[in-house]
Amino acid sequence: MNILICEDQSILLDGLVLSLSKEKSFDIVATLTDAKDILPTLKNKKIDLVLSDIITKNKNNVLEYIEQIKKEFPEMKIVVITGFPDISFMEKAKKVGVNSFIYKNISTNELINVIKNTSIGYSIFPNEEKTKDLILTSLTETELKILRLYCCGKEREDIAKELFMSNSSLKSHITQILQKTGFPSLARVAIYAVSNSLILPDTK
Repeated sequence: MNILICEDQSILLDGLVLSLSKEKSFDIVATLTDAKDILPTLKNKKIDLVLSDIITKNKNNVLEYIEQIKKEFPEMKIVVITGFPDISFMEKAKKVGVNSFIYKNISTNELINVIKNTSIGYSIFPNEEKTKDLILTSLTETELKILRLYCCGKEREDIAKELFMSNSSLKSHITQILQKTGFPSLARVAIYAVSNSLILPDTK
């Protein structure tokens, strides 16, 4: 099976190539860092399956290119892999024609199985309820307290005082929250958590 991999982080791209190359039935024939280059590459190489991160180089979202890829290559199998626990990505992936959607925390063997099953016609997507829970499972007790207080409308200075920490310590915790959840701002985390009933706004 000829595979194209698109991942903008070099260390992750190298890891994917190394891991998947060990599978005898896989042949990694192309590696890219920008989703916009996928379609031109498909026109020049014989490829059976595309494995791509969602957000690639220059912040290009692969989901914006899938419909055109499927229009020109309707039989192309596409697997999207991401670290962002945002259900809206998964919903859009289904809408534009992605065959399978997985998270980066899976094992190499699981990834290989997803690729093999996708290649023979199966469509694999995470359980939506588990995906909703994923956003908060890695947060520490302190990080959850910060998020709950923010959801209650507390200002950052008030949160720091209530939790008896310095502003710099609070900033460090917020950075950890953003890194773990994949959202660009604490406000986005709060909106997502409240809208999916993961945090109750009036929780003290």
